[in-house]
Amino acid sequence: MAALATKNRQTSTGRCTVKALLHWIARAAPLMLIALTLSVLAWFVAVESEDPTRTDRYPAPIPIVVSGLPDGVILLEASHDTVRADLRATASVWASLSPDDFSAVVDITGLGAGVHTVPVDVRLDKEPADILLVDPGTVTLRLEYNLERSVPVRVQIEGEPSLGYLRRSPTVVPADVTISGPSSEVNRVEVATVIVPVQGATTDVSASYPVRVQDAQGQVVPGVTVSPQRVDVNVPIELSGYYRFLAVKVAIEGQVAENHRITDITVDPPTITVFGTPDTIAALPGFIETEPISVAGATQDIVERPALILPANVTLVSGQKPVEVTVAVEPVQGSRTVDIPPTVQGLGPGLTATIPLDTVAVVLSGPLPILEALEPGDVRVVLDLFALPAGKHEIEPRVVLPRGLVAQSVFPAIIQVEIFVAITPTVVATDIE
Repeated sequence: MAALATKNRQTSTGRCTVKALLHWIARAAPLMLIALTLSVLAWFVAVESEDPTRTDRYPAPIPIVVSGLPDGVILLEASHDTVRADLRATASVWASLSPDDFSAVVDITGLGAGVHTVPVDVRLDKEPADILLVDPGTVTLRLEYNLERSVPVRVQIEGEPSLGYLRRSPTVVPADVTISGPSSEVNRVEVATVIVPVQGATTDVSASYPVRVQDAQGQVVPGVTVSPQRVDVNVPIELSGYYRFLAVKVAIEGQVAENHRITDITVDPPTITVFGTPDTIAALPGFIETEPISVAGATQDIVERPALILPANVTLVSGQKPVEVTVAVEPVQGSRTVDIPPTVQGLGPGLTATIPLDTVAVVLSGPLPILEALEPGDVRVVLDLFALPAGKHEIEPRVVLPRGLVAQSVFPAIIQVEIFVAITPTVVATDIE
């Protein structure tokens, strides 16, 4: 019984202790909550003072990325391609932000052709930071189905061939091209066109040309892809049976002056176009001859505009440049060897020089009239002794020639000249008784 009484007293004492503890907690709870709140506030104040929070708009635009575009659907138009974002972040986060930290995604998964307004999901890969506002929050998109079809290529000729020539029907390879793009634009296309200029052509025009797609009004349709982008076009150009190109044959009479020769005859233009009936044109030789040009006694070039000798029922096509003939005349070239006594120049005062030879052989080339008319003194061989002191010197002769002549060789090519100090004779006076 005594043990049972003791146990009951212990149980009663334990209950009183727990009850007292709970009572104390109940009384201290408001104070504990206040202390916790003050601690948290103190922590926030400390953090804010070291790294304050700032709310502002990020200055750079954020590009929008469209995801989930279905196969066969084209994004034709978007109301915006960038958005702006208002942020709340610490100063350290603001200092480290870059456009690459943001992503602005518009998800169009499952959407078909038409106009759709879709929200923009902007995310920031930085902490601590919150995105408060996205401007604009939605983007309007215009989606269309992609369409592909084949259209024929039409050749648009610009200009006309040269007078007397005809153009035939062009050929195009490939004859059709494939176009693709938004269905609304592809359906506008009526024809694919290449522009081929043939202005003034006298031969076939053949090249690769870019393809343009056009609507029924001839306007270029944008946003359409063409494959291939270029095609090969050949436009045959043929001479009409009523026209013919003929070479100009120059008729020369007389002889140029003695010791002269004709070196060249040029004709500008070298060909002319004539007109006549097909039979008459076909019977013509391949040239038209000029009236004779006299070169009698000529010593220089002759430039004339001679008349052309045209057969009956054949006329020159109007508007052509007059035929101008240039007959180039020049002296006959020859050579001649002459022996010339050398002369000295530039010898210093008080000096004299000896030359070991009397003449120098010079081989000349040039026009025969000049060579044959040479007189003594026309050709000189000079030894330049400027600033040379007394002693032996090897000198290269310098040849002075009339205009038009060339010294082909000089022999000897080097002359040894010895320079002496001149000796002044002394006069001795004598008494005469």
